[in-house]
Amino acid sequence: MAKKRVSVQIEGRSYALITSDEQKYVESVADEITKRIRKAAQTGRHLDTRDCAILVALDLCDDRNKALKKNKEMVGKADKIIQNTNELNKYCKDYKEKLTEAINENTSLVRRVRALEKQLKVLSDENEELKSMLKTDIDAIPHEKTPEEKKAEKMMGYVPMQQCSLFDEDGKK
Repeated sequence: MAKKRVSVQIEGRSYALITSDEQKYVESVADEITKRIRKAAQTGRHLDTRDCAILVALDLCDDRNKALKKNKEMVGKADKIIQNTNELNKYCKDYKEKLTEAINENTSLVRRVRALEKQLKVLSDENEELKSMLKTDIDAIPHEKTPEEKKAEKMMGYVPMQQCSLFDEDGKK
C-alpha cells in the first residue's frame, strides 16, 4: 500500500505523519492519545502537557509490553494445542488402522462362518439322507439293558439265552 501524508491535531498542536494507514484510523489513534493526555491531566497534580504525554507514553508502553507477554503466552498455549492435536491425529490414524484391520478380520470371519454354515447344511442333509436309508427297526438293534430291566427279568424267572449257530466254532459266535 502506498504511503501518504496525514495531519492530526493533539492538544492544539498539529502533527504530520507519513503512513500507509487510512486517515480515519490515524485520526482515531490521535483522538485516543488526546483523551489519555486529558485524563492524566485530571489526576489532581499540576502537570504540564509534556509530563502528561510522558505518562501516557509510559502507560501505552506498559500496555504494549503486557500485550506482547500475553501474546507470547497465547502462542505457547497454541503450540501446545497444536502438539496435542498432532498426537491425537496420530492416535486417530493408529486407531483407524486397527479398526480397518478389525473390519477386514471380521469380514474374513463372516465369510468363514458362511462357509461353515454351508458345510453344516450339507452334512445335515447327508445325515437326514442316511437316517432315511436306515430303515431297520430300533428294537432289532441290541442294546444294553438297564439295571431295572435286568432286575425285572430276574424276578420273572428269565434265563438268559444266547443264540448260536451250529456252524460256529465251539458254539460261539
